[in-house]
Amino acid sequence: MKRTIQINLAGSIFAIDDNAYEMLRDYLLNVERQFSGRTDGREVINDLEMRMAELFTEKLKPHREVISLEDVREVLQTIGYPEDISGKQSGGAQYGPRFTRGRGSKRLYRDPDDKPIGGVCSGLAYYFNTDPLLIRILFIIALFMGFGFLLYIVLWIALPLAQTPEQITEMKTGSQYF
Repeated sequence: MKRTIQINLAGSIFAIDDNAYEMLRDYLLNVERQFSGRTDGREVINDLEMRMAELFTEKLKPHREVISLEDVREVLQTIGYPEDISGKQSGGAQYGPRFTRGRGSKRLYRDPDDKPIGGVCSGLAYYFNTDPLLIRILFIIALFMGFGFLLYIVLWIALPLAQTPEQITEMKTGSQYF
């Protein structure tokens, strides 16, 4: 038995399979990241959601009530990926035709969005599902104990910076794109 979730997409209510919802949510988060800095970003996102709602409505017409994972894959292939839409080529080819959400272990990256010094503490916080402030306090305590500075520098050098939307999602949620 699969769990279904009701979502509102561009004013239309849809019942969607749990796995399909996760894929759609990850896609929409990547779209928001891609367009957040643009002046017309909100309008593009709204248009994209409206088109997705139209495509989902067409898929459900015969005798179906729930959007499946395969439906989401087909719609995403039809619409395109965030990098294709925005014109940025930072990693759209990595989605390929088989954009799926896998349940993998989280990857340890430095966080590019929350980096007062290097993003090490916030990256560790995502990895351990805790507050970055707690990790920062632990590093300050370790600094006074004599090994905090060296540990921070080693982690700063060793940990890659999460740059692509896939890496950021993998860092925050443990999702992977195949």
